Amino acid sequence: MDPLAPQNPAPPEDLAERVARLEDQVAWLLQRQQAPSAPPQARVQAPASSHPLPRPIVRPAQPRQEVSPVVWIAGIGASIFLFGAIFFFRWAIQQGWVGAELRFVLGLLVGGAISAFAAKLVLGESRRLGVALLLAGLGTLQFTFRAGAMEYHFYAAPLGLAATALVTLLAGGLAARGRSGGALTVSLISGLAAPLVFSQGGHHEVALAAYLAVLMAAALAVPYLARTGGSWHGARWTALVGVWLLLLPACAEVLKADAGTLGMLLVLHLLLAGLWAWLPGTKDLPGTPTVLWLVASILATTYGWLLWKRAGLTPETFALPVIAAATLNVLLVQPLRQRMENRRADWGLLALVAGHLALAVPVALAWRWVGPLWGAFALGLAWASLKAEDSTFAEEATALRWLAAALALLTTLRWAFHGLDGFLFRSSPLTPFLNPAFAEGALVSAAWWMLARRGGPLGLISFLALEVTANVTLAFEAARVVQRLQTPSPLGWGPSRAASIAMTLVWALSGAWQWMRGLGQRDKARRALMIAGYAWMGLASVKLIASDLDRADTPLRALAFLGVGGIGMAAAILANRTRSEEPS
Repeated sequence: MDPLAPQNPAPPEDLAERVARLEDQVAWLLQRQQAPSAPPQARVQAPASSHPLPRPIVRPAQPRQEVSPVVWIAGIGASIFLFGAIFFFRWAIQQGWVGAELRFVLGLLVGGAISAFAAKLVLGESRRLGVALLLAGLGTLQFTFRAGAMEYHFYAAPLGLAATALVTLLAGGLAARGRSGGALTVSLISGLAAPLVFSQGGHHEVALAAYLAVLMAAALAVPYLARTGGSWHGARWTALVGVWLLLLPACAEVLKADAGTLGMLLVLHLLLAGLWAWLPGTKDLPGTPTVLWLVASILATTYGWLLWKRAGLTPETFALPVIAAATLNVLLVQPLRQRMENRRADWGLLALVAGHLALAVPVALAWRWVGPLWGAFALGLAWASLKAEDSTFAEEATALRWLAAALALLTTLRWAFHGLDGFLFRSSPLTPFLNPAFAEGALVSAAWWMLARRGGPLGLISFLALEVTANVTLAFEAARVVQRLQTPSPLGWGPSRAASIAMTLVWALSGAWQWMRGLGQRDKARRALMIAGYAWMGLASVKLIASDLDRADTPLRALAFLGVGGIGMAAAILANRTRSEEPS
């Protein structure tokens, strides 16, 4: 045997296994280096495997888009420059330095130069700076056109409006070419402000609605030409809110002869709002489309009622267009599923359908039930927000929740100011539990309850609103029952003595029940319920001593004291029994 020969040489398969094991360990060490460090108790030994672990894919973090201070300074400077131009021309007029023609030409030159320089920046690499300067350029041109028509009388006001519309159209073309949502927002602001700038009074509601329809249709071409626009939230909200704000006085003040024409234009504006909300045919999915459509639908229904009254039509027949609006939302469910590639719009559309159908019934029967309709709308939107949140559409859920809160607040204000008149004036008492005031209070209380379940600042506000609406509604209905049973019913103002004591008993019972519920809770709801219980029991006690004793005779005083005291003792006994039965 050769002494120089190697002893026990390793077989090839043993060497391959060792290499594979080393590769596994190296891959595991690289993975641990890439991943965030875990606490010592969470670290476990990686088992050796015959297959190497895949190397984690590290994606570079998206750079955070921050607005440059240059843009802020440019925007502030552009606004200051615009005001400075206005004051300078006014001062020049007072001094008589330059004539009207020269002032007009200077305004055109300055506004055109700023707009041209802004267009160069928008088409270049300084888009945001260009948008800020474009605001100053369009504002200067619009002020110049107004001065030429309203002060210098070079031409008629409609011609100045047409010149402003032309400049706005050019700004929209710039936005399409530069794919700039900010430029589109600025052009929309210019176009929406033009009717106010060139307004001469009088009834021009139909012309205004037609102008706004043309403006929205022309601006709507920008996202299609740019093949984007779903993320242009500023432009889309400006288009929707601005148009419908200008349509409000038009629908409220239109002449009876023009109400029908304006109604057809209102339908056209609703269709344009739908196109702005959903942007069908574009590649990117639009943001917050459901909320935009909800706002447009609710405003269209409200404005439609204003036109219905201006036209002198019977209120009951307004149920027909309301049913038509509900049918439209039903027909939109399937197309919007395909547009959004999911069911995120379903809950908002179904809430609109339920709200419109709930509106059609009270409108066909009696208009005083419009308050309960608002409550039904708020309840439907609150329910839709919960369903959308369960479907992981957080953005839509938040928007629906705030919209439901706004409508619930509107219903609460109407309930507070108008829904209680039938109870305060006993000359025409309403049937308990079958009156609009109770329907408003019950529906808006249910809406506040759904909104309070989410928690957060809005949940706290909703809980406080729920306490007021629910307790006052129940107390007033109990008072109506007692007052209804009194024969003969005394005439006068305000509740009777027995009805007032019934309200006190309801508040004491509500406070005791909430206090007991709070004792059984172990989360954040415990403190809120117990505070509410103390508050309502305290309010019942103060009302009993300060008001009910002065207005009641001896039997009613005895009944009031026995009722409030018995409720308190029963609550304490039941709470003590519940706590003694809990395991220690």
